[in-house]
Amino acid sequence: MKHFLSILFGLFSLVTIYGQNTIKGKVIDEKTKEALPFVNIIDNNNNGATTDIDGNFSIVSTKSINSLKFSYVGYQVAEINVSNQQYIVAKLTSTSYELNEFVLLPGENPAHRIINNVVANRKIHNPEKSLDFKYESYNKLYITGAVDTAILNNPEKISSLDTNNQKAIEFLEKHHLFLMESVTERKYMQPDKSYEKVLASRVSGLQNNTFSLIATEIQSFSFYEEMLTVMDNSYLNPISVNSSNKYFFLIEDTTFSGSDTVFVISFRPKKGKNFKGLKGLLYINTNGFAVQNVIAEPAQEEEGFGVKIQQQYEKIENSWFPVQLNTTILFKTAQINDFKMLGIGKSYLKNIEINPDLNKKEFGIITTEVADDVTKKDEAFWFKYRGDTLSEKEQATYHVIDSVGKAENFDKKITGLEALLTGKLKWGYVNLDLNRFVKYNDYEGFRLGAGLHTSSKVSKVFSIGGYAAYGTKDKTVKYGGDFNTIISKQSDIELNFSYQKDVVEPGVVQFNSYEKPLLSAASNRNFYLSRMNDNEKMEARFQFRTLRYLKVFLFANQEKVSVTNNYFYRNKIDDNTTLFVQDYTFAEVGAEFKYAFKQKVIQTLNYKYAKATKYPILYAKVEQGLNQADGDYEYTRFTFRTEKQFNIKNIGKPKFFIETGFIVGDAPIVKMNTSIGTFKPKNFLVATENAFETMLPYEFFSDRFASLHFRHNFGSLLLKIKKFAPEFVVTTSVGYGDLSKPQNHGGVVFKTMEKGFYESGIAINNILKANFSTFGVSAHYRYGPYQFKKASENFTVKMSLGYSF
Repeated sequence: MKHFLSILFGLFSLVTIYGQNTIKGKVIDEKTKEALPFVNIIDNNNNGATTDIDGNFSIVSTKSINSLKFSYVGYQVAEINVSNQQYIVAKLTSTSYELNEFVLLPGENPAHRIINNVVANRKIHNPEKSLDFKYESYNKLYITGAVDTAILNNPEKISSLDTNNQKAIEFLEKHHLFLMESVTERKYMQPDKSYEKVLASRVSGLQNNTFSLIATEIQSFSFYEEMLTVMDNSYLNPISVNSSNKYFFLIEDTTFSGSDTVFVISFRPKKGKNFKGLKGLLYINTNGFAVQNVIAEPAQEEEGFGVKIQQQYEKIENSWFPVQLNTTILFKTAQINDFKMLGIGKSYLKNIEINPDLNKKEFGIITTEVADDVTKKDEAFWFKYRGDTLSEKEQATYHVIDSVGKAENFDKKITGLEALLTGKLKWGYVNLDLNRFVKYNDYEGFRLGAGLHTSSKVSKVFSIGGYAAYGTKDKTVKYGGDFNTIISKQSDIELNFSYQKDVVEPGVVQFNSYEKPLLSAASNRNFYLSRMNDNEKMEARFQFRTLRYLKVFLFANQEKVSVTNNYFYRNKIDDNTTLFVQDYTFAEVGAEFKYAFKQKVIQTLNYKYAKATKYPILYAKVEQGLNQADGDYEYTRFTFRTEKQFNIKNIGKPKFFIETGFIVGDAPIVKMNTSIGTFKPKNFLVATENAFETMLPYEFFSDRFASLHFRHNFGSLLLKIKKFAPEFVVTTSVGYGDLSKPQNHGGVVFKTMEKGFYESGIAINNILKANFSTFGVSAHYRYGPYQFKKASENFTVKMSLGYSF
């Protein structure tokens, strides 16, 4: 999400900027002179404002502003006369009694008793663990320039700036750079059924609805999960189990809410504790020891952005429920002239119903959906949810940025970002397939090509597409095409017919439902593909969804394969005749299964895509070879695969990939299994995932096999020095394989793995960064029954290449 937003806001930084009663200013700590964020401000006309991440504020009123009242946790309430002033610096005095962490105090820290009570009650107060509910939300996100108000209100300082910056300030006085509003409706039913629909969306400069989901994705819905998500990063919750071992808590203040006491407790990671944590303030209400308000930010600054979040809760029908979520984001790498971009997001939850009448039938596989008329709501609809009209500055933002967006064709430019998310670039009546443009492998060299499919402008029910490619090393043209029709959108029922004349790697099972990320370490394995066979294939495939999370593919195909190396299959005709065959025809029917428990699916107007699930995803495939319909071989091939990455607090991220399978019957090596090796002596080597780092490509073949690839990423838990935070990863891979009739295969040399193959390694990633790429180093060692005689040959050192997305 953070990169999604960075790219979006970077787009608006390309815009050229042209040259009521308002009080602006800054709020600081009187003692430390540090800026105070999220300070609440009320003027004498009951207009409100909140300071931004740098303590700056601006409050506007149609009436004269005579005084401002400032209130902030741990500080004395201050009321300041501002008559005839345009800019002020408000200094707040701390009321907290600060304790030195290194002073030995008798007894238990009194804050721990309160925090322990909060932890004990967290499931009761977590709406997603204890309630059915529904609500509507109004969300607003705007981007402006982070200009210090001391400059804005000092004509001499402004005049000393260059012309471009002066024009930028003049523009920012009257407009935001970007403004987005959305209205959503959400229903939730225990234990985990959720459905959210975006009813309305308006984005300055754009008609594209892709960004409708941003506002509800920036931070976790509630502050009660073990790990909190902020801008796609996970942080250990200060109110998680045993959090007092990691966090230092201090009672800063005590206030009252009716007859209840509210404790204001600051939190931050203890010194010497290395983990991804937060710092901030918790307002704990003694009525159930529930969070009433929280302000938090990463304890250690993230490299590309600064972010602070706030969540406010109210007692609704005897249950604590979030009513407002605020986010302030400072983009350090996205600028407008010399000023960094500042994002302010607010979500207001309205019409909250606790334990309403809900039916399971209201919840399908799609968990988030965009309404067909999302961009067509009138002002009466918006007024209902805003509760007010837009300010002059907001109206001006829509007017000016919409005009600029139309002139600069922002909608066309933003399709590039959408293409990164979906792998498809919209281009009028067709969608271009990005993964078809350029690839590289050892067999084809650079594979240059293009692919396209008809877009929803042609039909929302069917698509026709094709591709063509050329290899610079094998100097061969490849091509293919397909027709796909959607029978039922809700149940994922589709029918597909395809044809291809291409090259295919032998011994690797292809899962139609398995999608490898375009930019990932697993994709590095493509560099090592050095053995391909010519392949001509026709296939019909029918897919549907059942049991909610199970996706089924039924298929039938005919495939002609011609070997391009010296391999041959011994086909015994009789006692006196054996053919050495290098051309094969296969006829297959089969089924493929994908089970993704509790996976969430998002449906926009143009695309459907699945979010990650916290459970392992299971894959299975059964292929039945037929000796009819021109098929030459009868066999049954079973393959199973699963993978998952976990996030374990204070430990890191373990990840595993398991694949196993076997074949019943006789078939050429094309239908066997090759344990994927990515080691080539004397070559420049790049580390991979889900592959053997010390195994030669195509060193082993089997008809019964199992492989496990395990890696544990400690992140920066082991070492972090200021901005230098390398990631330490330990890896282990194990493989087993057997071949029942090795005498049937000849022409090439290969081994089997009856005794087991073993390797382990360590990687240090993220040592260097360059733009969106990261660089590191990894070392791996091969051991066990199949290690080489020379110890040095069992070691391999590779560059680890990553992507900071």
